[in-house]
Amino acid sequence: MNFIFRTLIIGVLSYYLPTFFPWWSIVIITFFTGLLYSENYFSQFLSGFIGVGTAWIFLLLSIDTSTNSILSNKVIELLNISSVNYLIIYTSVLGGVIGGMGSISGKCLRGIFYKKKKERNFKF
Repeated sequence: MNFIFRTLIIGVLSYYLPTFFPWWSIVIITFFTGLLYSENYFSQFLSGFIGVGTAWIFLLLSIDTSTNSILSNKVIELLNISSVNYLIIYTSVLGGVIGGMGSISGKCLRGIFYKKKKERNFKF
């Protein structure tokens, strides 16, 4: 449940915040969710990857439909990519990796400041 909640928070915030802030604001979002929720590294990376990746897919599709693919076609010519679909996939995977790394960075900072207590096995 914690994984789904964290992924939804990351996805919704990374869909709406880049309209007001720069694109790298998603790293701040994923960093703080990684800092607040304590899970393993794979779970942290996966929640950042899925949340940001799906948000960027929807964001790119909405931009592509609102501009009638004019902007996408110019970027395709510039980057020498064969299709708009490949452009959306490449961009969303790149955003997902950035989100996953931001989430892992928050987990690592949490690990620096919050150490696990050693178990005390007293036997009488």
